Amino acid sequence: MKILIIHNRYQSKNIGGEDIVYENELLFLQKKLGYENVYFYEVSNDDINKFKLLFEIWFSKKHYKKVREIVKENRIDLVHVHNFFPLLTPSVFKAAKDEGAKVVHTLHNYRLWCISGILYRDNYGICELCTQKRFSFAGILNRCYRKSLLQSLVAQASFWFYRFTKVFDNIDYFFALTNFQKAKVKSLGVNEQKIILKSNSLSMVFDLQKEKNGYIYVGRLEESKGVYELLKVWKSLDERFVLTVIGGGEIEEDLRKEFNQKNIIFKGKCSRDMTLSYISKSKYLIQPSIWYETFGLTIIEAMSFGVPVIGFDVGTRGDFIKEGENGFLCAVDDLEEVIKKSYDFAKYEELSKNAIKTAKLYENDCVIASQIEIYKNILGHKT
Repeated sequence: MKILIIHNRYQSKNIGGEDIVYENELLFLQKKLGYENVYFYEVSNDDINKFKLLFEIWFSKKHYKKVREIVKENRIDLVHVHNFFPLLTPSVFKAAKDEGAKVVHTLHNYRLWCISGILYRDNYGICELCTQKRFSFAGILNRCYRKSLLQSLVAQASFWFYRFTKVFDNIDYFFALTNFQKAKVKSLGVNEQKIILKSNSLSMVFDLQKEKNGYIYVGRLEESKGVYELLKVWKSLDERFVLTVIGGGEIEEDLRKEFNQKNIIFKGKCSRDMTLSYISKSKYLIQPSIWYETFGLTIIEAMSFGVPVIGFDVGTRGDFIKEGENGFLCAVDDLEEVIKKSYDFAKYEELSKNAIKTAKLYENDCVIASQIEIYKNILGHKT
C-alpha cells in the first residue's frame, strides 16, 4: 500500500492546527508504513503571487501535472488531501483520480460551503446563509474571506466554479474529525456513506504537574474565538482568578488596552514548547470559541497534562468535554458562574485524572493504526 499525503500550508507566521496535524500524521504514517511507502506533496502560502493566483485559483495545471506524475511514477494507491486552497486547488483531487488512485479529503474546516471556512461571521455569530443556496452572494457582500470584498469575490467565484465543474466528485471519502462535524456535513448534503469518522491525533507526554495555578486561554485573538466574552467575564472577577492569555491577532493591542488589569496576563504569541509549558502548569484551560470548530487540539493537549477544560457548549466541544467528569460545559451567559464553581472544586483530582484518560484516546499509536486500517478498507472496498 502506497500513500501520498498532500497539503497546502498556511503562512509560516500563522501556523495553525491543520499544519500541525498534517506534519504529525505524515511523520507517524512514515514510521508505521515505511518512508518508501508514504510520499508527500506540499506547497506554502508564503509563496503566493496574488497576480498569478488570480488566474490559477480555478484549476492549477501545474499541481495537477505534478501530482499525476507522482501517483503514476510511484504507483500510489491512495491520495489523502488535507488543505487544498488556494494554491493547490481541487486539481489535485482530479489528478489523483485520473491516475486511478483512491482519494480521501480531511475536512479541517467548512470551506466547501463557506468561504471563511468557519460558518461564522463577526458581529453576527454562527452563519450558514451560504449553505442554504447553491449560489449565495452573502459571503461576498459580508467580505467573509479575509475581510476583503475583492478577495471574497474571487474566493466565492472559485468555489462556484468548483461546484459547477463537479471537481469534488473525485473525492471518494471525507474524513470528519468529530461526531458533531460528521452530522453537520451530512446535513449540508454530503452522502453519509462517504463520511468516515477519523479524529486527529497527537504525540503526548502525559505529564501531571503537582502544582497547578490559574486559568489559561490559548488561541488566535479574534471575535470567533470568544475572547471578548471571556475577558468581559474576567473583568468582573476578583484578583484570585488569574487568566493567562496566549496568542496574537489583529485585536491584540485593543484587548490589552481594554482589559489592562493585574489578573489578566497577555503573553502574546509563544513558541509551541513554551505554550505547552504554560498549559501544563495551569489549573484549567478555557476554550470559549463561539463557532463550531472542527476539532480541539488545544483541548486534547491540555487534558494530556491533567488540565481539565472549561468550554462553551457549542459545536465539537461536547465530543471532548464531559460535564463534571473532565471539565465543564456551559452557555455563554453562565461562564462566570462556572469559573467561580471551578476555583475550589472538591473533585478536582478526579477531573484531572479523567482528563488524562480522555487524552489517551487520541494518542498517535491508537489513531494512526486505525487510520491505516481505514486506508486498507478503502482500497479493499470494505468501508
